[in-house]
Amino acid sequence: MNVMNKILAPLAFLLLAACTHGARLETPSGFANLGDDDAFSYRAASARGVVITTRTEPNDVKANTDFWAEALDVRLKDRGYVADGTKAVKTNKGLAGTQLRYLTKKNGRDHRYWVTVIATKSKVYVIEAAGDKDAFDPATPTVEHAIGTLDATDG
Repeated sequence: MNVMNKILAPLAFLLLAACTHGARLETPSGFANLGDDDAFSYRAASARGVVITTRTEPNDVKANTDFWAEALDVRLKDRGYVADGTKAVKTNKGLAGTQLRYLTKKNGRDHRYWVTVIATKSKVYVIEAAGDKDAFDPATPTVEHAIGTLDATDG
């Protein structure tokens, strides 16, 4: 296994494996809480199709937020996502993370995809927000606020 595969193997687990229950957001006004399932700790959607999800994974490799953000960035760019900015984020409870913003095309339409990563010593919290650009753009302040409400336990 080459070095890149060793780095991306935990990432593949993070993106594809069943999550442990943990991170939740306050459901924003205009969104419906869709609950959780094997893939998400939390999921909500607007009537216009903007979706916000959280995943919680063990940080078995004890990597920091910078590592996870870079690993996700490499993986997403390999899948054709076009970088549209990076932003430092901090939750209302003081957790610091990195938000990666992308543009992609779905069915010929522009879509936004944001992934916010927060790593602690034992957990990796991933908040994803996505939707058609025309629906996402007006919802940006609502999405940003919701991300700030992350309620995570590091148990």
